[in-house]
Amino acid sequence: MTKLAPVAVLVTASILSACVSNTTPVPPCCYAGAVTTTRLADVPVRTADGATRRFSEVFTGFTPEEGLFARTLPFNEVQRHDINYASLEPLLPVYDANGDGRLEQPEVLVLYAREAARALGTPLRHFGADTPIWAISAPNADIGALVRWVHANRERMSAEGQAIFRDLERLGIDLLTRGSEGGDEPGTFDFD
Repeated sequence: MTKLAPVAVLVTASILSACVSNTTPVPPCCYAGAVTTTRLADVPVRTADGATRRFSEVFTGFTPEEGLFARTLPFNEVQRHDINYASLEPLLPVYDANGDGRLEQPEVLVLYAREAARALGTPLRHFGADTPIWAISAPNADIGALVRWVHANRERMSAEGQAIFRDLERLGIDLLTRGSEGGDEPGTFDFD
């Protein structure tokens, strides 16, 4: 039965993802705070000089991912006190839009996009035209496209930007593997 478990998970995920469009913005289920649910291409961008630009002007070559499965952000949620990378410690509290001490996917998405643009020389003030948007819920196809776009443009980023995205990926791996070594701790298993 244990050999069938991964197959069952994959089949279940495929069925569930087929029920939800990859290109339709879906409001986040558990985020407490103001959030804008939209396609990324529809988000206006306010630059440091006060001009409002279209998302596609800042993120040239951005196109939503096609297919059933899209790439994901390095992580969807992190407690601020769990962040231990020098490039992220001062940065991440800025993006805690609802002030609850953790960063959740709508906030992480804004961080990811805003810092990518800034690292490539576009000083963004914020997303949104007159009113800043600090939490965005976008379709998986858009999130995947942004992750792909950042990866494709990382070599052109400033050294600081490269450090931020390297450490975001490392933080994601840390969060995935946290506790995976638990079985090796003394006293974890008692076979008597």
